Amino acid sequence: MIKNIIIGAGFSAAITKLLIGKNSQIIGSFGRPNLETINLVRRKSLETNKLLSGKAYSYGTLNFNLKKGLLHDRLIFGGNSNIWGGKINVKNISKTLIRFFNKKNIHFKKLSFEKTGTISNNKHIQQLQNEKGQILKILDLPISIQDGYMVNLFIKRKNIFITIKQSNQNKLKIIQAKNIYLCTGNIQILDLLYRSGYLKNNDIIEFSEFKHEFKFKFLSSVFNKKIVTVRYLFSRALGHLLGIQYFTKFLKILNFLPLCIDQNFHYKKINYKLKLINGTIVENKTNSISSFKFGNSIHYCNLRINKININKFLSNIDKNIFGLGMAFLDQKKPGPISNEIILDINKKIKKFK
Repeated sequence: MIKNIIIGAGFSAAITKLLIGKNSQIIGSFGRPNLETINLVRRKSLETNKLLSGKAYSYGTLNFNLKKGLLHDRLIFGGNSNIWGGKINVKNISKTLIRFFNKKNIHFKKLSFEKTGTISNNKHIQQLQNEKGQILKILDLPISIQDGYMVNLFIKRKNIFITIKQSNQNKLKIIQAKNIYLCTGNIQILDLLYRSGYLKNNDIIEFSEFKHEFKFKFLSSVFNKKIVTVRYLFSRALGHLLGIQYFTKFLKILNFLPLCIDQNFHYKKINYKLKLINGTIVENKTNSISSFKFGNSIHYCNLRINKININKFLSNIDKNIFGLGMAFLDQKKPGPISNEIILDINKKIKKFK
């Protein structure tokens, strides 16, 4: 039996591993090798990639038929950290935690047009970087991830077992664990629950997010105090779109342009209802979203299944199964979600460690 198994290969899994420390093993999928052998299908509609970043694929069991949603799935080592902007609100992150992360090659950089190509009307928003001044990636961290895709989990005689498919092995591996920390993305947790027999036909699935939009502006534009804004120089926004994870000299050539792009997070929260019908996730007819697509922020969270919070849902399966990451928290304030992920992980680990 392994005491603590962490499932995932992205930001949440890495932070969980750093905070738990020893007596834990992290298992995550590095991508697509041999996943077809366990009857997983590729879902191109859920794939989100950038021109200059490593290509990620979506493989899973469920099909998705969405018209008003932009749900995504990045099954790759590093997850979203390969394409994100690295923003974090440090207001409630303790100095002790910041010092701990500094020792692990996670650094907090104040926003400025000169250094990060961005500013914000929230003074607490900073950028997570590695020691080279690049936006933080999981590859920068001192952790080792074992390659493996979690096929299912099951309880036998009050013990937790998980089934793992390793890319270099045709045979499935069954592991017993005392504690399971699921740091999977929103889509993969639904796949896992479905394969494990806990997500069933006609179940109602819900997510929430703060309303989000991008807008072109002039650099001289005044911030709207009623929303949280991260303002990108046009040059930096272009780099972000392409997947360039640091503010290069090449991009700074375009700094003469008086344009910027505002990433706006509104205080209004929106809800997205889905339904499972015969192996396909479809939109519930009660959705009122019409003028925009849900998921535009990529910060959708607060997963509920039949109105049961996902943390309670997992606890009902076994009290030693914990969820960590976006799906497992209800974001309290608009803007970056990385800080709330860190605080939620730290809180849950202290409680259950």
